[in-house]
Amino acid sequence: MLQTAGPLPSARPRMKPIRDYVGYVVVIAPLINSVSGIAIDLFAPSMPAIATQMQVSDSVMQSSISITLVAYALGQLIFGLIADSHGRLKALLPGMAMFVLASLLAMVASDIQTFLLARALQGFAIGGSQVASRAMLVDTVKGERFMSAVVYMSLAWGLGPVLAPFIGGLIEQYASWRWNFALYAVYSGVLLIAALRLRESLAPEHRRSMKKSVAGYGLILGHRRFQCAVLAMGSSQAMFLVWNVVGPFLVQRDLHRGPGFFGLTALAAGLAYLLGTLTNRWLMRVYSVGQRMVAGLVISAAGILLMALTPLSLNVPLILAGIMVVNYGQGLMYSNIVAKTLTLFPDRAATTSSLMGCTMMLCGAAGAMLTGYLQFDRNLTALLLFGTLMAVQILGVIPLRHPAPEAQHSLGKAG
Repeated sequence: MLQTAGPLPSARPRMKPIRDYVGYVVVIAPLINSVSGIAIDLFAPSMPAIATQMQVSDSVMQSSISITLVAYALGQLIFGLIADSHGRLKALLPGMAMFVLASLLAMVASDIQTFLLARALQGFAIGGSQVASRAMLVDTVKGERFMSAVVYMSLAWGLGPVLAPFIGGLIEQYASWRWNFALYAVYSGVLLIAALRLRESLAPEHRRSMKKSVAGYGLILGHRRFQCAVLAMGSSQAMFLVWNVVGPFLVQRDLHRGPGFFGLTALAAGLAYLLGTLTNRWLMRVYSVGQRMVAGLVISAAGILLMALTPLSLNVPLILAGIMVVNYGQGLMYSNIVAKTLTLFPDRAATTSSLMGCTMMLCGAAGAMLTGYLQFDRNLTALLLFGTLMAVQILGVIPLRHPAPEAQHSLGKAG
């Protein structure tokens, strides 16, 4: 008799069984999710050099970030449908393989059109890996261990912005920007091999047709708490991208330093986010989710006020210091918002994850595009940008402080 409990066996040839499979998922899913964390940051120090080599303006190169994020948003929608209708692995493995190939295409690109196409394909591909890895985590990990796993996922994602710009700056300084994309291919290729040991976690009886999944999109988008989470996460994503968009050019133009130095500044900004995430992990058993999110808001607001100390002059170190404080507050808050959102609709984990990521990336793309067109000639610009994003985030976070009135199981019946 077939056993229905536990993950479904894979159709691939059997490998040596993993003793603690749930533990394996807790490790591999965050690492796969980390690919999205380095998708922008690893090549960010090279943007001025790529713009010079391909003879395009700074704004065109900055727009490559928005292009990547829009493709990333679209990829999450498409792969989310696949993950809910055909299984998590049908989205995860093709997405990761596409990212490897797109990274190689970017590495050999000789013109801006090919480069932007490769960046769009990279963004589309990581949509699949992120949606599927998050959904697999919801399927496989339960109870208190799930909350810890989400924190680990945020840590893994946060390590990307911490380490990637530093590594990318060194590669740009001592080799060339093309080797950054070689590193993308190698890292994602190793994770693709590790992902081959994952088992399908979505049982056939829980799969939905594409039509029902699309109908579920409307139901989820119409949910007020989901809308609040989108505001909170989207503004957080936009704030986190600001330094990656303008930092390489400010460091080169106003501080007269190279990509290696920008990598150090991005390392500092990323460490601040990581420290906030670790602080959240330490405070989990002492303070409620709502209290931790409010603390994150207050700390982020303090960082914005720090930038305002010299509003009418440009003080790049002060802007960076304010961004570090903001990042710390966002790290304290972010994983709590993600955990609340992923558990709103447990019967539609991939759909929820894809919509969450899609809307968040669209907000991030809009923020990155706005940032690229702003003239950073005084601190007031940074103050107004971060202040606006902070106001949007407050509108989203405040309603999320309290527990949901009821579990959202009715979607399964509705769709």
